[in-house]
Amino acid sequence: MEPRTALAIGLGAALGVLCLVRPTVVLRLSALGATTSDRTGQYGDDGLASSRATWLVRALGAACLAVAAYLLLPEP
Repeated sequence: MEPRTALAIGLGAALGVLCLVRPTVVLRLSALGATTSDRTGQYGDDGLASSRATWLVRALGAACLAVAAYLLLPEP
C-alpha cells in the first residue's frame, strides 16, 4: 500500500469517527472564524448545533468512513 493511500485512510477514518462521535465539535470548528453582529453570550451558546446540522455532520462522517473502508479493500 502506498504511503499516500495509507494516510488518506487514516485521515478519513479519523475525520469520520470525529464526525460521528462529536458532531457539535465539528460544527463549532467549522464556524471558528465566522464573525457575527451579535457578540453577547458565550461561545457555542448560539444554537449552532441544530438537530438537522448534527445529522448532516454524522452523515458526512459515515461517508468518510465508507470511503476509507473502500480504500482498504484490496485491488483485484
